[in-house]
Amino acid sequence: MNDIANKNKLNVKHNTPPILQLAFRPFFLLSACYGIWLLCRWTLALSGLWPYNSDIPMFAWHAHEFQFGFAIPVVLGFLLTAAQTWTGQPSVQGKPLLLLLALWLIARLGMNLNSDGLIIAAISDSLLLIGSGAVLSKMILKGKKYRNFIFVPLLIIFLTLHLAQCYAMYNIDVMLSKQLGYATSWWFVILISLISSRVIPFFISKAVGKSLDREPLFFTLITQLMILAIFIQTLFSTDFYLDALVIVSLVAHLYRLYLWHDTGIWKNPMLWSLWLSYAFLPLALLTLLLSPNYSDAMHLINIGFIASMIMAFTTRVSLGHTGRKIESSALVLIAFITVMTAAYSRGLGIIFWPQSSNFLMAFAGISWLIALICFLIKYTPILTSARPGGKAG
Repeated sequence: MNDIANKNKLNVKHNTPPILQLAFRPFFLLSACYGIWLLCRWTLALSGLWPYNSDIPMFAWHAHEFQFGFAIPVVLGFLLTAAQTWTGQPSVQGKPLLLLLALWLIARLGMNLNSDGLIIAAISDSLLLIGSGAVLSKMILKGKKYRNFIFVPLLIIFLTLHLAQCYAMYNIDVMLSKQLGYATSWWFVILISLISSRVIPFFISKAVGKSLDREPLFFTLITQLMILAIFIQTLFSTDFYLDALVIVSLVAHLYRLYLWHDTGIWKNPMLWSLWLSYAFLPLALLTLLLSPNYSDAMHLINIGFIASMIMAFTTRVSLGHTGRKIESSALVLIAFITVMTAAYSRGLGIIFWPQSSNFLMAFAGISWLIALICFLIKYTPILTSARPGGKAG
């Protein structure tokens, strides 16, 4: 009887539209839609076809909106949905979820106006992160699953970085904006690598029918601390044994990939997409050691590790949490290939063919655009419709 009661407790109201029944549904869709807008606006501005007239510094706007306009809604959608499984507590839905979405939308409108809109965006994005953190905290505390509380301080740091970026943009401090943008990317690495260490080996072992060697807890701790140290050095623009930190981190993440590898993953795009997306992290660390341009490594992280992992996760989560079979399709395969092509073009291509940088940046933008369009074509019907069998969720 208790099991039945717990299951009923997690059921959403059946009069709630499917799109508002769990946080991943609207947040994944809005992230993809906004990503398309960002890529079109950014690519056309760089080419001179659509002049950028805002008094918000363009490169700072570009970094902030990729991180807090495109990536953060996916993070929030994933955490607020996964927390329901982790804690056994119902997540945000219906009108409260609609309020979080409204805060995200107001922030995006503000960021696409001028410095006055920037103030509105700073407040709205802050309320979004605070509200999401509060919902997550409530679920964890009621479910007494305290080991998941680690994600709350991670969101608090994102909130701090967001406000710092807004301060730098408002004061037109381009160098500080750049420094904070790089640091925020490393904070995403901390979050995504932590989540990946928990779920990717589980996904792979379940799909291939084999038990994978799990990394020891102390290894996870050391691996995350290495990235934390790189984040701190980036945030404060220091260089204290940075190369040594990068080398140790590179070895750790390569070892993690070794533990996760099984020949069976290459038969399933839903698996190799996760493995190859994670592989962008050690590739970025290697580039950081060898390339004199810090930006090259950061684009491997931003487009490769972050954006490719977002594509790999959202395609999988959108199927699993709507009660569908987790399998690839032609559109999904194109999305995986094109987003990774974008990462290689922007991150590595410019290193080897700097004379073709304008073409490579445009090519990367178009490739990523194709990936997001494929995602929307495939997943909009899934994310906006009820689960098979009429179940809520």
